Amino acid sequence: MTTISSTSSNIDVASIVSQLMQIEQRPLQTIQSTLSGIQTQISSWGKIQSALSSLQDAARTLTRGETWKAASATSSDESYVKATASSGAVTGSYSIEVLSLASRQTLASSAYASADTAVGSGTLRIQLGSTGAGGTGFTPDPDRPEASITIAAGSTLAQVRDAINAAGAGVTATLVADGTGQRLMLRSTDTGAAQAFAVAVDDDDGNSTDTNGLSALAYDPVSGTGMQRTQTASDASVKVDGLTVAAAGNRLEGVIENVTLELKHETTVPIDIGVASDAKAMRGSLDAFVKAYNDLNKLIADQTRYDPATKTAGPLQGNQNAVRVQQQMRELLRTTIGDGPLNSLNAIGIELQRDGSLAVNESKITAALASPDKLQSFFAAVGATPEEGGLAQRLVKGIGNLLDGTGTVSVATDSLQARQRSAEQQQERLQRRLDDIQQRLTRQYSALDANLSTISSSMASLDGLLNSSS
Repeated sequence: MTTISSTSSNIDVASIVSQLMQIEQRPLQTIQSTLSGIQTQISSWGKIQSALSSLQDAARTLTRGETWKAASATSSDESYVKATASSGAVTGSYSIEVLSLASRQTLASSAYASADTAVGSGTLRIQLGSTGAGGTGFTPDPDRPEASITIAAGSTLAQVRDAINAAGAGVTATLVADGTGQRLMLRSTDTGAAQAFAVAVDDDDGNSTDTNGLSALAYDPVSGTGMQRTQTASDASVKVDGLTVAAAGNRLEGVIENVTLELKHETTVPIDIGVASDAKAMRGSLDAFVKAYNDLNKLIADQTRYDPATKTAGPLQGNQNAVRVQQQMRELLRTTIGDGPLNSLNAIGIELQRDGSLAVNESKITAALASPDKLQSFFAAVGATPEEGGLAQRLVKGIGNLLDGTGTVSVATDSLQARQRSAEQQQERLQRRLDDIQQRLTRQYSALDANLSTISSSMASLDGLLNSSS
């Protein structure tokens, strides 16, 4: 008997093609690695750009006059007078006497049984104006027209309150329980003698002068008839170094240049207000500048560093553009401005260290802050050109040059982005080629698998014939 042995002819097409494609894909992996490196470098330059912008902002603050004119104010007793100084306040001391506080006119109605008590109907007419000394007399303000408020029949005390508040008449209404019942309280919105008001009534009961119905809510400031006036509209009266000043409110601005006074109580003894340069605020601006520079210096150092211990390099290790940015910043910080005692950062107390960072010498900077005008000259002096101005002016200009369209940062970023686009295009072309190769290999090995299957089937048939004839 003749025997022809046969085995399965099927092959693992997917596995073979996958192994072959691993070899074909090596160039693509190289491109992807290149792209990853480029993207990391672009990200690094983005961080440097952001750090430069932060430093530029901090330097720009030092170019502003108000930074060096920061002032603070103190009060010998803030429970009577609180003082706040803004930039430009003149240093010195001032004596303040509060003779009287500004107040709002306040009226109180007679007592009603409850907030739901019906008051009457008609029209309330509220006229704002000015009162004289001691709350005497009344002069209507023609620039503030009389406000008419319609009170419907059956309106309760609470509804009258709501109608007055909705009218926007310069008067607010509230209900107060005083133990005898509910009283309607009317109060001028603002303080000052010019915030007095009169209340006239057109009573639907036909009598607008009695104390019945809506007429009970009238008030005549000249005669003093009608609702009870519990507080007079008056101006504040203050003595500043012996000079008497009147003000409509208890917050005085401009009485002392660039100083705000908040009056709390009438005084029995003068309150001393002191105004001095705000060294704390100026120090804060300098500290922000130092931090912004140190953040930039550390960032560039990290991006360009090579660590021999771990044999790892920063994304921009060996990048001359990054090193150039760092060098330019350090050169600017070494600049001498003028010939006075505070003509360099080191003289001011901001010292450049061996690693390129800045450190603050506390004793030197404390002494320098006592001369804000000299600090302003060093940082913010305006020259014929930005390169001839103060240090902060030069930094703002220098960083602007680095960040503009033709600057080092933009050029470096643009170059990397061009390389990225080229690599991405190369990747796309290679990927299309690999897709074609994978399809071709799949077709070829699938055809081979089919042919082998046919051969295997034929051999099996022949083997069966030979065995049956033996």
